[in-house]
Amino acid sequence: MEHSTYQKLVIAAANLLRQKGYAATGISDILETAGVTRGSLYHHFPGGKMDLGIAAARYSAGMLLNMIESACSKVRSEGGDYQDAIIEFCNKVHASFEENKNWRFMTVSATMQDGGERNEIFTNEARELYGKIRLKAIDEGRKFGLASKQSYLPLRQALLMLEGSWLLSRVLEDPMPMRSAVKFIEEEKLLHELRQQAQQQTPHDDALSGL
Repeated sequence: MEHSTYQKLVIAAANLLRQKGYAATGISDILETAGVTRGSLYHHFPGGKMDLGIAAARYSAGMLLNMIESACSKVRSEGGDYQDAIIEFCNKVHASFEENKNWRFMTVSATMQDGGERNEIFTNEARELYGKIRLKAIDEGRKFGLASKQSYLPLRQALLMLEGSWLLSRVLEDPMPMRSAVKFIEEEKLLHELRQQAQQQTPHDDALSGL
């Protein structure tokens, strides 16, 4: 399907900002990638690069929200639990990084924090976007029968680990930290299940020892 001029600009900006960062991306880069005129850009985004940067961050956050919803829906259909959904979400994020083939790929928060003199505006926007992610996590968690805190904390932990591993991958120009983060989250679920089994076994053992 052919994208509108607005969509072309947002998608081009989102890709360039994630790859190069806000400061290093010029209006001419966006225009060339989108294949549109300068007049079209300012028609849709009167504030120029700043307005387009915010729209691009919202687009990227929307993709993240879709990943969360898709992961949870898939896991529920397979009879899995919320932690399985978190792992599925992490695998989706990792896959998108692998497909990008560029470890200077920027996260939503990094794109916003890279806004130079407009930092306060971008920081507020980043907070609002992550607020939406929090609400999405709570909503999806409820579908698994979890309370708000039980829903958001696992996703927050996963996001912190993914963003930290992304930063290390970017510095090293190596995908291994991101792969390790996903593996660690999978191992955490296994350890949690083993701890639960041990706790269930302990009362049984105590009862036997009293005989």
